[in-house]
Amino acid sequence: MTRDPRLPTLEAIMNGSPYDLVDSPFATEKIEAWRAQSLALGASGALAAFHRLYEMVRNDAADQAARADEAKAREALVAHLRDQVAAMQERINRLADALEARQRADAEAARHQRRFDAEEITLPPDISEKQTLSPPSKIADETHHPGGELHSVDPKEEPSLEDADNLGDLPRELQDPPTPPTEPKGSVLPQPTALFGN
Repeated sequence: MTRDPRLPTLEAIMNGSPYDLVDSPFATEKIEAWRAQSLALGASGALAAFHRLYEMVRNDAADQAARADEAKAREALVAHLRDQVAAMQERINRLADALEARQRADAEAARHQRRFDAEEITLPPDISEKQTLSPPSKIADETHHPGGELHSVDPKEEPSLEDADNLGDLPRELQDPPTPPTEPKGSVLPQPTALFGN
């Protein structure tokens, strides 16, 4: 930094009389040294105050931006929690509806069972007599299934040979010979070989 030769040095100001006239950047003509010092101190104090004010404004702006970001994050968290609560409430409602439906079905089944138990069952007389005479047995299929032992077979009925045309055992629809296929009419020409490159 270069010193302005018009301005006195710091030593000259400190060692000189406060009433000496000096050049100052705060005035267009010479002023007393004490006034120049006061103006310089005031200007430096004002600069310091402006610097503090600038830092306060900058810090307030940063705090305000941080608060805005925090508010957005809080809003996003609240929206997420709201969606979770809504989904949980919907699930609880579905489970409550299913529980009520099951309770209604159980109550209907219990009412039906009580009505069924209250009815008196009377067996037909032949079944009740049979059960009193012999112990009950397992109900099973009573059709006879051959077990591989020898048994008699009824004779097969032979077809009569006195049919009108005596063609044998074949049914009548198989006895008629099929009609011969028809021959195509016209002539077929061979393919020209020049077109195929032979």
